[in-house]
Formats: sequence, C-alpha cells, structure tokens
Amino acid sequence: MSAPGDVTGSWELRVRLLLSIQRALLGEVTPNIRVVTAHIDAHTIVLRWVIDGEISDSFRLDLSAVAAEVAADFATHQIAEEFVRCDASHAIDELYLDDVAYARKE
Repeated sequence: MSAPGDVTGSWELRVRLLLSIQRALLGEVTPNIRVVTAHIDAHTIVLRWVIDGEISDSFRLDLSAVAAEVAADFATHQIAEEFVRCDASHAIDELYLDDVAYARKE
C-alpha cells in the first residue's frame, strides 16, 4: 500500500472501492435506486444510497447487506451508510460524494 497522501495510493484505493461496490451490487439493483455514491479515506467508507420513493426498513436491510459485502473487502475501515430519498423529479447532483459506483439512466 502507498504512503498516506500519495495520490497514486488514493486512486488505487478508490478504484478498489468502486469495484467492490459494483461486485456487491450484482443482482441487488432495483429500479428505485437512482445513485450509489461513495467516499473513502484512511479509516472510513461512506456509502450514500439515493433512492426514488419511500425507503422501507426491509429495503434498508437489503442495502445494508450490500454494504456488509463491501466492508468484508476493507477490514481496516468503518462503514457509514446514508439513505437519502430523492424522487425522480429532483436533481441529485448535489448529493454525489467523491465517486459514483452506480447511476441509473434518467
């Protein structure tokens, strides 16, 4: 792993995160998921789920199972999840974190 502050190391970590999220999403994407966006630093991963419509408790559990798969790939990081309702009629640009792992066609 690269030294802290190393741009190459940061880039590699971000790519690793995106690939992990995309793998974990296989077979789990539903039509109401607008965007899955993420941020990673030395100790924390933030996953933000931007959802069109109501976010039920069972749907949160399904998405948390995806996050658990990502967490398994990053043993030294804490995972934080954010569930944001943003219906299709509203812009989502301001909700993006550093990287977008999934975005539906709109």
